[in-house]
Amino acid sequence: MMKQLTRRFVYMPADGSVDRPILGAIIGEERTLFLDAGNSLRHAAAFREAVRNEYPARPSLTALTHWHWDHSFGAAYDRSSLLVATELTYQALQPLVGLDWSDEALDERVRQGSEIAFCADYIKKEYAGMERDIRVVLPDITFTDTLTLHLGAVSCQIEQIGGVHAEDSCIMYTPEEQILFLGDVLGPAIYDGPRYYAARNFLRIVEKIKAYPADWYIESHHRPVTADEFWQDINEYCTLAELVVEFNSNKPAIEREWSKRIGRELADGDREAIDQFLLGERRLYQS
Repeated sequence: MMKQLTRRFVYMPADGSVDRPILGAIIGEERTLFLDAGNSLRHAAAFREAVRNEYPARPSLTALTHWHWDHSFGAAYDRSSLLVATELTYQALQPLVGLDWSDEALDERVRQGSEIAFCADYIKKEYAGMERDIRVVLPDITFTDTLTLHLGAVSCQIEQIGGVHAEDSCIMYTPEEQILFLGDVLGPAIYDGPRYYAARNFLRIVEKIKAYPADWYIESHHRPVTADEFWQDINEYCTLAELVVEFNSNKPAIEREWSKRIGRELADGDREAIDQFLLGERRLYQS
C-alpha cells in the first residue's frame, strides 16, 4: 500500500514478516527516482505499479542505499530504470551474480559461512509459493562519495556514509521536501556473528546526518518519523555511545550513568543495546 509523505515523496511501508524495507519514490517533473529496489520482483512490482497508477509515466532511476538482498533483489523488475549505486555496492553485488538461490544452495552457503541464517530464512519466506526468479542486477551508474540527481523541480543528494552494517551504506536527502532517507546506515553489524554496534562509528554517522536539515527521517525497517521523534531516540543512543567510549567495558557504570542522563529506568531493549555496543567495543578496539 503506497502512502504519500509530502507533495513529491511517496513510500511503501516496511513489512518485517518478510524483511521488506521501506521503498521510496521522489516524483520529479522530468523523472522519478526510486529509493531502493526491494527484496523481490513481487515487492518492486507492488510499489512501482502503485506509483504508476497515481502519477504520469516518466523516465525513472533507481538508487540503492546498499547491497543487501532486501534492498537490491527487486532491481531486475524494470531494466528501463537505470540502477545507481556506489562503486562499493557494485563490487559487493558482483559475486552474487549467477548464484543458485534454491533452499539447498542457501543452506550450503550458510554452512560455509558465506551467508547468514537470518537472510537465508527471510529469502525463503519472501519467495515462498513463487518461482525463485532471483536475478542480481549490477548498477548501470556508479559513484564514489557523493552524487546529486536533478529530477525536475526536486533533487536528491546521495552520500556514501559506510558503517558497520554495510561498508557501502548511503543516505539520500531531498532538500526541497526536507526528507532524509537513511537506509540501514544506523543499523548494527549482522554478517560476522552476534549483532553489534560500534560506538565511535555510530557517533561519526550521526555527525554526518546532522549536516542535513530534515523534517522527516526514514530508516528502512521502521516508519517515517518527524525530526523531534528521530532526535529524541538518536540522542539517547548517542549518550550511550559516548558512555561506552568513556567507561569502556564497565557495564554497571554505563547502565547507572545512562539511566541518570536520559531520566528513566532502563528497559530490556536498553540493556540489549548496551550489550551490543559493548560487543562492538571489544571486537573493534580491544582485540
